[in-house]
Amino acid sequence: MTQPIHGLAAPLQSILDAELARGNTVIEVVNWSPKCELLVILRRPFHHSYLPLPDVEFVEINDRHYWKSEYNYQGGRQVIACSFC
Repeated sequence: MTQPIHGLAAPLQSILDAELARGNTVIEVVNWSPKCELLVILRRPFHHSYLPLPDVEFVEINDRHYWKSEYNYQGGRQVIACSFC
């Protein structure tokens, strides 16, 4: 198991643990106000789907100004996103 990110919801922490175990890395952890209290961005795309998870939704963003896709928790209160590379 990886070092937990303080306050990250358990379903998102499970995604993060799985991604880090597969070699992905965290490039940023921030508060992204006003709605998102915790945003974690990974260097590479997600390795596979992690759904279903309680209170988690997968969204394809596909915006190079932001990121490729994300798993958001409770409507975006917390988000784990991945880059394109």
